[in-house]
Amino acid sequence: MLVRFLGLLFLFLTVSCSHTKVAEQPLEQWTPETDSEVVGQIQGDRSPQLAVMLSFSGGGTRASALSYGVLKELEATRIHTEKGDRALLHEVDIISSVSGGSFTAAYYGLYGDRIFDDFDEKFLRKNVEGELFLRGFNPINWVSLLRRNYGRSDLAADYYNKHMFDGATFADMQRQDAPLVIMNATDLASGARIPFFKGSFDIICTDLDAYPVSRAVAASSAAPVILSPIALKSHAGECQYQASPWIDESLRQEDSSERKMEAELITEYMDQQKRPWLHLVDGGISDNLGLRAFYNTLGMLNDPRGAVPSILGENVRNIIIISVNAHANHHPHLALKRYAPSFAEIVSSVTSEQMSRYSQDTIRIIRYQYENLANELSEKGEEVNFFFVEVSFDRVRDKAQREYLNSIPTNFNLSDDEVDKIVSAAGRLLRESDEFQSILKALAPSEAGPDQ
Repeated sequence: MLVRFLGLLFLFLTVSCSHTKVAEQPLEQWTPETDSEVVGQIQGDRSPQLAVMLSFSGGGTRASALSYGVLKELEATRIHTEKGDRALLHEVDIISSVSGGSFTAAYYGLYGDRIFDDFDEKFLRKNVEGELFLRGFNPINWVSLLRRNYGRSDLAADYYNKHMFDGATFADMQRQDAPLVIMNATDLASGARIPFFKGSFDIICTDLDAYPVSRAVAASSAAPVILSPIALKSHAGECQYQASPWIDESLRQEDSSERKMEAELITEYMDQQKRPWLHLVDGGISDNLGLRAFYNTLGMLNDPRGAVPSILGENVRNIIIISVNAHANHHPHLALKRYAPSFAEIVSSVTSEQMSRYSQDTIRIIRYQYENLANELSEKGEEVNFFFVEVSFDRVRDKAQREYLNSIPTNFNLSDDEVDKIVSAAGRLLRESDEFQSILKALAPSEAGPDQ
């Protein structure tokens, strides 16, 4: 008995030690070449005249399935470019994601078209909630879960690492045929959106290339209370990082502005004494659409007012943003009842209403920014077009189907029928979108003859 007990104790401690190893590595030396590396990833082997950006929202497996369905439709959509006829999917430059959408974004960023072979089997049709629940009650994990530096999200990250991402790090995403993938989380202490992006990790002198993809996905989808935060140690001040000049310029301004507040926040993160740890939770708290990365993150490369056009390229003629929005349905039926709503109804209604209002504000900001950008670029030379496509259950034309899709829960355990209907709806929503049809028309080869 004693030998058996000691054997089990050794097994518990071995598993515990393997779980608590440090995931993040310090960045040995910062160099300004980060900007060119990111720009190179965005440009890749794609048309310089076309900028395609996708944002994947939160919403559990239904968000993962909706974004997966959009990728399938883009893969089936052929367009003509100066590099020849190819799938529109292979022209995607950037994918920004939060929460449930981050599973799809990360998998495609790592494995490309392989996503259409095994992603539904490995994730969409898996009872991920059940798998994590069983692991939480497995005695082998009890010692680890009792430690203060290992929580439910760490357990989830280990599961994702083993069953989905095969130990991959962000360095594995740096391929010429891969878009730049930006997964977003929220810092519990500041409420700030924290993108898994080289420019952001350079600020805290942490090596993003060495960071496990599974932990980024776990952080991006760590719903508060249900899952624990993912802790990220800051090494700020250890890599000779030099802040962009716009930060000092903004700090010298007397009047408060969004730009100044962004500069103040970045300055705080550059001070390891003030923020030695980041506790990362669901990215949907700070941006449930994943669109803010197109407004804020790219600005960290240089001047926020000038970075976007320089990244998109001087020859860009068509700028496309497709927002995949799997937001949860509201609860108008609550107004028809006298008795108090349940705890679950209160949480769901409050969070979905807040996120919906914030999301609409985000869409307005993005539209305004990029429409102005397209106009400014058009004034300097050839015409530049901007297209914004929203893929959302609210845009489903059939009322019964719309209500059915909106009623699908935002957990991580859907039936095969629910997954099939979401994926099918995604393709149909794109095809039926007037804006998407305008994109295809703009990208169609010119029929004009040589004399015209």
